[in-house]
Amino acid sequence: MNDNFLRDLFNNPDDGTFLAWLADRGLWALLIVLGAILTWYIVRRYISSRLIDAERRVAGADDVEIGSDSAAAGINRLISSAIPAAVIGTAAVIGVMVVLGNDVDPAIDFFQDLGTDAARWLLTGGVTIVVVVVMAWVALKLTRRLIPPLMLRLIRDSRDAADAAEASRKRAETLGAVFVAAADVIIVVVVVFTVLTELGVPVGPVLGGVGIAGIAIGFGAQHLVRDVITGTLILLENQYRQGDVVEIAGIAGMVESINLRRTVLRDLNGKVHTIPHGEISTTTNFTKYWSRIVLDVGVAYKEDLDRVFPILDELGMELANHPELGLKVIDPPKVLRLNAFGPSELTIRMLGVCKPLTQWELTGWLRRRVKERFDEEGIEIPFPHQTLYWGVDQPQLSGLSAASAVEEAASAQPAGLSEPEPEVSPDDFVEPGELTPEQREAMLAEMALAAQAAQQQMRNDGSDETRLPSDAD
Repeated sequence: MNDNFLRDLFNNPDDGTFLAWLADRGLWALLIVLGAILTWYIVRRYISSRLIDAERRVAGADDVEIGSDSAAAGINRLISSAIPAAVIGTAAVIGVMVVLGNDVDPAIDFFQDLGTDAARWLLTGGVTIVVVVVMAWVALKLTRRLIPPLMLRLIRDSRDAADAAEASRKRAETLGAVFVAAADVIIVVVVVFTVLTELGVPVGPVLGGVGIAGIAIGFGAQHLVRDVITGTLILLENQYRQGDVVEIAGIAGMVESINLRRTVLRDLNGKVHTIPHGEISTTTNFTKYWSRIVLDVGVAYKEDLDRVFPILDELGMELANHPELGLKVIDPPKVLRLNAFGPSELTIRMLGVCKPLTQWELTGWLRRRVKERFDEEGIEIPFPHQTLYWGVDQPQLSGLSAASAVEEAASAQPAGLSEPEPEVSPDDFVEPGELTPEQREAMLAEMALAAQAAQQQMRNDGSDETRLPSDAD
């Protein structure tokens, strides 16, 4: 009756045509396939929802998604997708074969024997495999729940500032990911070898092959292993973190990124340096927890230090009370001591404590204020002076006044020279104590040139009388 209804629905097609086959058997086969797909989808969603609920209860999280972890994703897909697909697909294939008029008795007998053997095996070794798989699934979830909080508790430092919570969280995530991945590998290896043992597969040759492969990989990747181990220790010990200014492997710069294998630095010129952790032997961190303001100020030897020290301390307090920069100061800069006797100055050292990465800005502001305040107070900041000597015949002019030096040079000039003597008036002379350093240097240079020219002229004329030393002397 149903066949007649379907044939009437398709306008009674002729036998042997596609419509006739579709009305007799094909439509039922298509409905069985579609029903199998829909059933598999519903069963998959149901099992997935149950697995998610189980994950939330085990991991203690509210936003866990199925397949979020690589190792657990395989088990989830096996339980929610692969096994239901195999069972429903097999039933659908048998149903389609029955509808199409094929003999399915051999297939039914095969699956009956297979089911009997599977039930017998499940009651013996299969129970062990199922238990191992379930325990592995639970262990994978527990590692993701326990390891990250444990790492965060281990690396948290009470000395960190308030903004260090984010840095601690990043370090915990990095180290947690490493240890979680290692735990995943161990769990998966244990599960695989346990299942192979229960299935009767000899694991001895497999272990031998894995050992040989591990040795080969170890020789080829020894530098990589060294980088990873050193990087793990750097993160675990909190030697530096992203945003710090450090000097590692002879290169100084700001840490732009760090992982287990390498650290990326950007120096003051904008150059990016990638440093493998295996190349790091010494780490210098300029910005860990706090930074130091170090400023050396030079003053002349004639200055009164009892007057200079309070002025520098006042400038340190002025920096601490600044409406913007003062927020970056932890301990105001103050005079530490008279640090050194220099060639032309006394060096005074100031020390202060500030927030990380602010010491250069604060030191620059303090230098500017020292210069301005010293100019106001008339305190000299000395600088090196240089005097040029022209040749080996430079006369000894120290102790001569400007007038006597000119008269000495004029008296050394013999009579008969064609050059006229310059007219000198008393107004042209200045007391040596009133000369500026620049005027004194210019005067000495002119006198040296004049003396050298006079000596050369006397030698050319063959005169034996000279008050200047000769090369023979």
